[in-house]
Amino acid sequence: MGKDYLVNERWIDALTAHLQAGHLSRRDFVKRATVLGLSAPAISAILVACGGCSEKATSTTAPSTGGTSATPTSGGVTINQNVTPTAASGSGSAVAALSPTAAAPTGAAGGAVKFSRQVDAENLDPVIQDGNINIWVFMSIYDQLIRVDEKGIDLLPGLATDWSVSADNLTYTFNIREGVKYSDGSDLKMEDITWSIERARDTKESPWNFTLVQVKDVQAPDDKTIVITLNQPWSPFLSDISMFNSSIVSKAFADKVGVAALVDQCMGTGPFALKDWKKAEAMTLVKNAHYWETGLPLLDQITLTVVPDVNAQILQLQGGEVDGVIGQGDVPFNRIADLEKDPKLQVIKSLSTYNNFMVLQTQHTPLDDVDVRQALNYATDKQAIIKTILFGVAEESNSFMPNGSLFWNADQVAYPFDLDKAKEAIGKSKSPNGFDIEIQTRSGNDQQSAIATVIKDMWSKINVNVTISPLEATVQRQNYRDEKFAIQITGWTNDIIDPDEIVSYAILPESTNNYHTGWIDQHAIDLANQGRTEHDPDKRRAIYYEIQQIHRDAAPWVYLYVVPYVDALSKKVQGFFHHPMGQFDFRKTSIES
Repeated sequence: MGKDYLVNERWIDALTAHLQAGHLSRRDFVKRATVLGLSAPAISAILVACGGCSEKATSTTAPSTGGTSATPTSGGVTINQNVTPTAASGSGSAVAALSPTAAAPTGAAGGAVKFSRQVDAENLDPVIQDGNINIWVFMSIYDQLIRVDEKGIDLLPGLATDWSVSADNLTYTFNIREGVKYSDGSDLKMEDITWSIERARDTKESPWNFTLVQVKDVQAPDDKTIVITLNQPWSPFLSDISMFNSSIVSKAFADKVGVAALVDQCMGTGPFALKDWKKAEAMTLVKNAHYWETGLPLLDQITLTVVPDVNAQILQLQGGEVDGVIGQGDVPFNRIADLEKDPKLQVIKSLSTYNNFMVLQTQHTPLDDVDVRQALNYATDKQAIIKTILFGVAEESNSFMPNGSLFWNADQVAYPFDLDKAKEAIGKSKSPNGFDIEIQTRSGNDQQSAIATVIKDMWSKINVNVTISPLEATVQRQNYRDEKFAIQITGWTNDIIDPDEIVSYAILPESTNNYHTGWIDQHAIDLANQGRTEHDPDKRRAIYYEIQQIHRDAAPWVYLYVVPYVDALSKKVQGFFHHPMGQFDFRKTSIES
């Protein structure tokens, strides 16, 4: 069907929607579409069809007359650069009861698939875990009151069919879908919802309770209504309640097995249920026969095997032992062209918020020195990394916020590769003669290894001597949590539409000690708190632009690049969807017999 059909068709729709909604300028649309493999004629056709889209990102949905709410579209609550995700249509109004806008499934029901990932999940408790390797799996097991649409722009009904917001933006009333059952056949109860949200708010060891910190009260006045009252107006609240930590868990099940057991035992209302988990080997999900979306899911079973070595993964895929290689960076970019030539395989590149960077531990010498941190940024040739390691399938990052996300500043000046400036910065630092430093990478991850190797060479030009330490994935992850590192190569994907998640994670020390860097800036903290309570979209944009500039200048990260999600599958697999928020959406996935 031609090269353009190797790009996920839903991704094309999503990227176009981002252009129309104001997330992208026409210039940035061309850049991202080119990176992801869309041909020049196809790009031109889309731009012609979108003739009304302005050169700069602008609003396509005006704030309501009340000044605090977004007018809902046919898809739910539209979120773009000029519309903040708050209430719908002003005081007291409700979002219409809608079904998600995803295309109807076309594949046959039944069958089983086997996908491989380099790293196994660690913890399936949505409240206390903190890794995509977990989130992207258990989002198929659990539901939330609200979900993000397939384009990553709208908030749509989930377990709640509709909702309304009071005039003072303090009370949210959710009407709950009737007839919803857990995978064991038991009924969803209102106490499950109140308990789940209160637990997500109150669990001190959760890295995500900041999303619900303003929840004052959760009540169920009857058996089909949930009322949530806030302490103060909170701009990101509807986005926050769509996040994975607000997943609804069976309280009866948690009482039976014990809350501590939720790390590896699950009971949700999502399309799949956890059948078996042999840690570091394989996890098996089976169809939830009681799932509330009619006709879904299609598959009877999904097996996620753990294959740490990327070459073994590719060989298994080519030999038909597995039906796909999926994950966060599991498909190496230097193998994409060869995989695309295989008539039995398909490579799907999907719209993402996958921002890659290096985190710097700023609490210890020499990285406590801003001149040193800026020198490392100037000494990093990002374009060389994109061309030689990522084969052009990436775009340069200029911020801690992912490219194209809400209130990301596309015009912020990225650190240029400039050895003269790097040498000048290191010369006026407390380490003018250079220093030794360790970069921790994930063993078996060829991409991290290659990036660390070229950076070692780049930084040697300013007398920074790098030692590369490959670590087993769980060790690297624990070192990150315990802040036992100098530099780690890592990445971020948004889980909600609102910028509050990444801003809280990277700026507010009470969340994760500022992405475990230890860098603190009080003005940035004050701005982050202002952004949460401000409802005017133009004022919010100005706030988040200033935060991005502060972070850029302080340089607790070395910004690298943003890449699409890349998954390699057998052509027998149809309907696979990698959501812009990161999770795998297996509801409409099918397999040809």
